Amino acid sequence: MISLKFAKKHSDTAEVKDRVVRETIDELTIYYAANSRLISFPEAIVPIGVLLRKFKKHTHNGNYRKIVAAFLDLLKKNEDFIIQKRLQMREKSIKNL
Repeated sequence: MISLKFAKKHSDTAEVKDRVVRETIDELTIYYAANSRLISFPEAIVPIGVLLRKFKKHTHNGNYRKIVAAFLDLLKKNEDFIIQKRLQMREKSIKNL
């Protein structure tokens, strides 16, 4: 959980909103990149995926939608990769029985 503090007069400016969205995506990228090889990655991205899809659906700014959509695509690609590796591990363990 993160709490941001800034003056009210700045909270409705486009610059602040842009910065918050970009910084959030940057930090999420760093976090999920560090955890991208975990076998539990698909389950770990469920909560943030739900929140980002909801944000993308309700925002009126096209740039934010593009940024969030690109990030969600990257998460989905890695999720598919990890699921594929899980299946390979399962097949390998079944063959060894």
